Amino acid sequence: MDILCEKSLTKTDLEHQFVVPIDFLKKHAVRDENGDLKKKIPSFDRDGQEWKFQLAIRKDGHPKPTLTPASWHPFVKHFGLQEGDVVRFYIIRNEGARKIQIQAWREIVILGTSAWAEVEKV
Repeated sequence: MDILCEKSLTKTDLEHQFVVPIDFLKKHAVRDENGDLKKKIPSFDRDGQEWKFQLAIRKDGHPKPTLTPASWHPFVKHFGLQEGDVVRFYIIRNEGARKIQIQAWREIVILGTSAWAEVEKV
């Protein structure tokens, strides 16, 4: 598994757009055959549902890549994501094919013991 991005969600990520860590832009998986950044990042969740995230980048100053609200918010709502949940984009290789997967994790506390569990759809 190759991790492309892993991030603890903030209020901004949930209420506006997902602010993508800048290192994400250096990953081969988000570039086309010419080396240009893809505008859409197709990703699959744990149930095999495809999400087509729209990548937006500032043209002036610091790039500050984001996933647009229109493409990101349906995923947030579908899984009922909360501040502090962790989202991970990663590559799965299956018989030579490479697919971007996305999953969300939430910290749970049971009898004073903390553990992380994958978030399931609401």
